Amino acid sequence: MEMAGQEYATMFDQKEGLTVHFELKEPVDNAVLRYTTTGHGGWGNGDEFVPKENTILLDGKTVFKMIPWREDCGSYRLFNPASGNFATGLSSSDLSRSNWCPGTVTNPFVVRLGNLSAGKHTIQVQIPQGAREGSSFSAWNVSGVIVGD
Repeated sequence: MEMAGQEYATMFDQKEGLTVHFELKEPVDNAVLRYTTTGHGGWGNGDEFVPKENTILLDGKTVFKMIPWREDCGSYRLFNPASGNFATGLSSSDLSRSNWCPGTVTNPFVVRLGNLSAGKHTIQVQIPQGAREGSSFSAWNVSGVIVGD
């Protein structure tokens, strides 16, 4: 990412996290948020390797709270033959991570929001991002889209 001129998503080091305001022109029935989240960086103590709770609030009310975590990464080792192999026989791709494994697809969480009225709304994503450790830092990539009837 940094080679492409993109900044890392470090906005979660603030208590309020990421806040998005949006306006619906018409009501949306059976609204669903498709939310994808992955933690990265920080080496051994970073958010990539330390479980962190993700909280989503819609209009100030909690609608989603969980720790996104993958413990099955070692089962994908054959897809990552050059993934930082260590002298112990362990491969970097074997390590559990914050909702992703090298060589796999990260599927979204489906968050049911119910019926949304026309008008202004706010979605807030909060993740307790870890502090910098020397030149190492943590970052979170999140994405979401609301769909409905």
